[in-house]
Amino acid sequence: PSDSQQSSVHIDSVLILSLLVLHPSALPILFQEEMLNKEATEGEAVTLHCKLSKSAPVEWRKGNTVLKPSKKYKIEQEGPFAELMIRDLDLADA
Repeated sequence: PSDSQQSSVHIDSVLILSLLVLHPSALPILFQEEMLNKEATEGEAVTLHCKLSKSAPVEWRKGNTVLKPSKKYKIEQEGPFAELMIRDLDLADA
């Protein structure tokens, strides 16, 4: 579409953290900064961020599908900070 015909894509971010705690004395992992919904233009990229109370692996999903690094998805994590970039947005990414 031309610049004047591009539509807006609204990304509702929902991050569900699942973990198994083997030691009862271990503290649960909580969100220190939860993700915010984002709005971006079709064809562009959007980045979602979250911060956990401590470092733990993060699994990004869209519905029941686990997202893996690819041309479409860039996934990074450093300690408790996790980031997902969705490139070349289209309406299916909403």
